[in-house]
Amino acid sequence: MVVEAHDGQHALEVFARERPDLVMLDVVMPRLSGLECCRLLKAKTLHAYLPVIMVSTRNSVNARVEGLRSGADDYLGKPYDADELRARVDALLRARRILGDIEPERASAPGDAGDGRLDTAHMRRLEQEFDRAERYSDPLACLRVALDDGRAQAHAIARLRMVIDATLRKIDLVFPMRSRGFLLALPNTHFPGALAVAERIARDARATAGASPSGVSIGVGFFPNRDVHTLRELLDLCEAALERARSDGGGKICLFQHQGYMYAPEDP
Repeated sequence: MVVEAHDGQHALEVFARERPDLVMLDVVMPRLSGLECCRLLKAKTLHAYLPVIMVSTRNSVNARVEGLRSGADDYLGKPYDADELRARVDALLRARRILGDIEPERASAPGDAGDGRLDTAHMRRLEQEFDRAERYSDPLACLRVALDDGRAQAHAIARLRMVIDATLRKIDLVFPMRSRGFLLALPNTHFPGALAVAERIARDARATAGASPSGVSIGVGFFPNRDVHTLRELLDLCEAALERARSDGGGKICLFQHQGYMYAPEDP
């Protein structure tokens, strides 16, 4: 069922009454703008994942950045293709079904997630990808993937790398970390896409673990994000998310986009 609201203030009233599974907002609305409405909706749903798509004729880089930093999960310029809109709605609704009403987690103090953990050449390549995302306001998801067993043997690390390589697209990047984990950079990837990749890696890693399974924890951070303005901040967020996933018992996925969500993948 689709319920319409004629302005931003009315949208808040409709939301309080109907509690929809997803909200689509125009940026320019009477009484209350889409940006203000999005911030208020996200503040009202701290204990549940509410997908928000913003649509607007304002499709400049600055407009998209402002929309995503207000808390929106996706931003679509007008005029848009109806099939593309349905596909984006389906992806966000799938993420909501997976996460359910999970209480958000807050990141612990950021760790040192760049220098000393990535080789210099890999760090430069990641900086190029972040600069490109910042320049064009393209979404960029980063995943920190690590085995929960810090003493895992080399064959376990190699097996995890095979799972990762089989999951990623050609445009995705994977960097080995000196801490024996991996950092993944997924260009043009929003929240639901990153969750799908993280879930697939966690499940496939368990399915191929053999007689000595080691759980996989994954921390995910996103750009654009109102809390992320530099590559360092994005890497710190991923590292903090990974530590939060591990501290919750391991084998978890922790995603931070304006607020955090903890997810435990089901058995394959």
